[in-house]
Amino acid sequence: MNKIFSVSLLVALLVVSCTDPNTIGLEVQPTSDNIIINSDDFINFTSATESVDSVRTDETLSLILGEIDDSDFGNNRSSFYSQILLTDNNTDLGTNPIVDSVVMSYTYSGYYGDDVADFTSIDVLVLQDDIYKDSVYYSTSYQIPTPAGMSYIESYSVSNDAEKPLLKVKLQNDFGDLILDLENDGLKDNEVFLENFKGINVVASAQNTMLYLNPDGSNSYLKIYYHNDNNDSLLLDFELGGDAARINLFNEKNDNAIIEDDSKVHLQSMAGYKAKITLRDLDVIKDTLGDKVINKVTIDFDVESGSQSEFEAHEKLVLVRVNNEGKNVFLTDFTIEGETHFGGKLEEDIYSFNITRYFYQLLNNSSYTNDLYLMPAGAAVNANRTILNKDIKLTINYSDL
Repeated sequence: MNKIFSVSLLVALLVVSCTDPNTIGLEVQPTSDNIIINSDDFINFTSATESVDSVRTDETLSLILGEIDDSDFGNNRSSFYSQILLTDNNTDLGTNPIVDSVVMSYTYSGYYGDDVADFTSIDVLVLQDDIYKDSVYYSTSYQIPTPAGMSYIESYSVSNDAEKPLLKVKLQNDFGDLILDLENDGLKDNEVFLENFKGINVVASAQNTMLYLNPDGSNSYLKIYYHNDNNDSLLLDFELGGDAARINLFNEKNDNAIIEDDSKVHLQSMAGYKAKITLRDLDVIKDTLGDKVINKVTIDFDVESGSQSEFEAHEKLVLVRVNNEGKNVFLTDFTIEGETHFGGKLEEDIYSFNITRYFYQLLNNSSYTNDLYLMPAGAAVNANRTILNKDIKLTINYSDL
């Protein structure tokens, strides 16, 4: 069971210039008449860290591969499933085709952790399950396997060249044999090919590295080099991106120590953790602001001091509300005003959101709940984690009628 803990709140009814383009109506009341109130008891917030069951991870822009042992968040792993697709139909392998070598390459767009070359092992397995491009998959749709001698990998290298960042894997010739043994009939087109060869699962062990692979990168491919009785140099080329079905897989994260920590708020991508924020004492707020014009409301979350010494916090967080049906929906401050107005980017160790529309609707629309969720942005394509201190700051700019 999740433990809910109280969060102290600093509410500041601040004076801002009427020339501020993000506020309206402040010219109604002269500057000299504005009142500043600071109180820890005026509004009560509660906050709870919750484990995320899963996130949708099919056809993401990046495939995450690696492992991180985090002193705060524990062990985190990411693997992926992927189809490989023929680039040409009606392949003619010729007479007596024999594999010379097999190479798989992925362009990577970045990494999270200590070092891009911090892998201790990489394994490539052959899928036993069909996966489909038009199906929906989640980070827990399949378990991350233990290779147990089933890997077809021969060697690998990770280049840290900024102009050509690559994960390059040499596969055993046996892998290529599985495909050439399908013969011409099995390589007629991708529909036939996928009936016989379902795809690959790539698994890695590392100290503290998550690599972000780009399946559509210019150097992302799988190639089988072979010869036959008539030609000494032939190539069978496969696509890793495009229409190839692919799924990021993450290990389960459900650490009671994190969930029950009443001193901090924990957030993590890769189906890790999110935070439920609840605004209490709405009647008191309504009474206090009943004869006021609300011009602007912001809510700020501070990164815990020292929490980024090992791993960086998220570049951006997302704030959503919970509707009466229990579903998460975007705030109108985001859908109407846009991302720049709404905020959520990390600046000077603070995540700040403009929630003016939501706050007004909360006070005036009985269908609005007082529950919010604070979550990582891009949770299916990055490995970041963030620790916030327990203090939440709400700033209300208002003027008298």
